[in-house]
Amino acid sequence: MQHVRTWFGIYTVENGHILACDPYPKDVKSLVDRLQEIQSSLMSDNLDGLDLRVAAKKCGFVTTDEEYDALFHAVYTELAIRQVAASRSNDTILVQSIEALDDLDRITNVLSERLKEMYDLNFPEIGLKGEKLVYFVSKHGTRNDFEQCDLDNKNINTIAESSTGMELPEAFANSIKNLASNIAGLYADKDQISKFIETQMESNYSNLSDTAGVHIGARLISIAGGVQKLANMPSSTIQVLGAEKALFKHLRGNATSPKHGVIFQHPLVRDAPWWQRGKIARLLAAKIALAVRVDVFAGDFRKEIAEDLDRKVEELRKKYPNPPNRKGRK
Repeated sequence: MQHVRTWFGIYTVENGHILACDPYPKDVKSLVDRLQEIQSSLMSDNLDGLDLRVAAKKCGFVTTDEEYDALFHAVYTELAIRQVAASRSNDTILVQSIEALDDLDRITNVLSERLKEMYDLNFPEIGLKGEKLVYFVSKHGTRNDFEQCDLDNKNINTIAESSTGMELPEAFANSIKNLASNIAGLYADKDQISKFIETQMESNYSNLSDTAGVHIGARLISIAGGVQKLANMPSSTIQVLGAEKALFKHLRGNATSPKHGVIFQHPLVRDAPWWQRGKIARLLAAKIALAVRVDVFAGDFRKEIAEDLDRKVEELRKKYPNPPNRKGRK
């Protein structure tokens, strides 16, 4: 005697005969829940040669072939939808977050420039731009609206009294302040997404975060198309991720080979003398490749990866303290 589990119920079978059956409730979500609870190896496609459609009608689960087919289609469609949703891992969310942050960067830069041009019509002496100007205008408005306030130890009201700016129509002045408030909201969204990226990276990819830095690591995952793809890349590819245009120019013979891509933003590379950058970028890419593989395939945190990187960079700096001689120079 054995118990055989199908997608719609459990059967008791002995010597090729069905002794009893226990059908599940005829609810699609409930049936899918049961399917997800067990391994596929425990499921049966037949009952000792008896067609499942026939067995389902015999035990009273359904009454017609059409009803069986409709339920079967609905259950496995729902199961497929759940499996697709489950396959979207943390790095998929991370990639979307990085791309959203890039979009917000572009949008806030463009709108901040527009705000400055508009605000300079009224108060060109303000001397602010970017995020500082946005928050100032969203709080104080145009020069005829804001109350007594100081900025960088300068009394803005005093400067405003002798401003060469033009008087603005009230509706236009209100539009400027509303625009500034909206841009301020976008800056707040940027901060929130940036903090989310930091949390996700430190929680899920601690070695990559410790070695490359939170935002460089996240950007590498984004460019690679996922952490699994990044983990499978050689360090030479990681080194030039983000420098695709320069790489294509090199392949066409129009430029030298790029020595670094996104990882140029890392302080070890960015702050290094020009003759050390390529070597340090190669070291950094190798350690990033190791760090991301530990995150993906081992899952434990290894502080020694970043520590070994710092040690080898210091050795390289001592080995190459001076720039090489240029051709034609002594």
